[in-house]
Amino acid sequence: MKLLSILFLFILSLSAAEILSVSQKPKADLESISKHAIKFGTGEDSDVYVFIDPLCKYSRALMKKIDENRMLQLSNTYYIFLYRLPRLDSEKMMHYIYESSDPKETLTEIMVYEYEVDLSGYEARESTIDALGKIAEVAATLDMTKRPYMISFEKGSKYCRVSEGEASCLEEFDSH
Repeated sequence: MKLLSILFLFILSLSAAEILSVSQKPKADLESISKHAIKFGTGEDSDVYVFIDPLCKYSRALMKKIDENRMLQLSNTYYIFLYRLPRLDSEKMMHYIYESSDPKETLTEIMVYEYEVDLSGYEARESTIDALGKIAEVAATLDMTKRPYMISFEKGSKYCRVSEGEASCLEEFDSH
């Protein structure tokens, strides 16, 4: 739990974190796209869904923290989704990462170690474009405007934490 607190202190420096009750729909929506996630960690404390843009400096800083801190990965499972910021031209980079033979390694090389990649002439497969479209649809329901955006569900709890304001779809559980 203490390590999770450290991570959220870092996120607080990016934007205000709030604790909210959630409906089952956001969790189900996130789980529906989890097959498109690049997974870091195997922890049992929390499932943390992270939306990043590979060219965003704040997203890079968060990925460096997650990659460097093995204790975070031992206590949490991170589902990383690539979701473009409108001001950045990162679409080809996202395609490249998802289509690589090892998306986790490629993501780490690009975001943590800042490898340069020549994407001139690169064309994405239709399946990758579709997957990114599904991720964007779920992200839109959460009304994301910044990256990184994190939503964390602690195991066995109806509460979540979000890194940016109130997501419009987060509501209190109906106990009836």
